[in-house]
Parts: sequence; C-alpha cells; structure tokens
Amino acid sequence: MGVFGNLRHSFEADITILPLGPETRKTHPFNGIRWDFCLVEDLDAKGKAREVSMVWPEFVDDSGASIPANVPLQGRLHALMHIVVPEMVEKHRQRLRVGSRFVCTEGSRPVAEGVITSLSPMV
Repeated sequence: MGVFGNLRHSFEADITILPLGPETRKTHPFNGIRWDFCLVEDLDAKGKAREVSMVWPEFVDDSGASIPANVPLQGRLHALMHIVVPEMVEKHRQRLRVGSRFVCTEGSRPVAEGVITSLSPMV
C-alpha cells in the first residue's frame, strides 16, 4: 500500500524538486506531500498557475517501492501520480499526454517541475 492508501495512480512522471530558497520551500518535502498540479500550458505570462488540480505525487525508488515518508526528498525522482478528485479524471484523460510538462505548487509558489512519462488506465 502506498502513501495515499488504496488510491490508484493515473500516470507516472519524473519530477525535479526545485532547490530550497525564499521563492520555493524552506525545507525539503517528504513523500505524501499534497502539492497542487498545473500543466505548463496553464501558466500565465508571469509563470503563475491559472488552473490547478489535486494530483498528488507518490515518490518511488528504482524498484518501484514507495519511498518512506520520513526521508527528505530532493533532486529528480520518479513518481506515481494520483488524481484525487474522481470528477476530474475525464478532464485529465483528454489533456494529459506522455511528454506533457507540469509544475507542482504550494499556494502560488512553484516547488517542483515534471514531465509525464507514462499513462495508466484512468478509472
């Protein structure tokens, strides 16, 4: 069982957590973080998210096992992505593609960026 219980992942992605700083985070995140998700095409001219969704990453190691929740995360990692709101699955099914780029945000601050690497059957 992963960090989000029995919630099935909808796609996979490689995510780069941005370096710590005043415009990003002051501390490293941990597995189970509940960031907002925004496709790059939905950023405004200033790079702020115009539309965000509850799509949460579950970071996994090279064997596909969930990284323990007490391990600080940094750099580039692989993640299973969970669409949390069932009513949003169809909208995402129509828009997400392998190679789509996205950002993860906390409030209005970008904290990570990623690219979709594979799509799972979305139910």
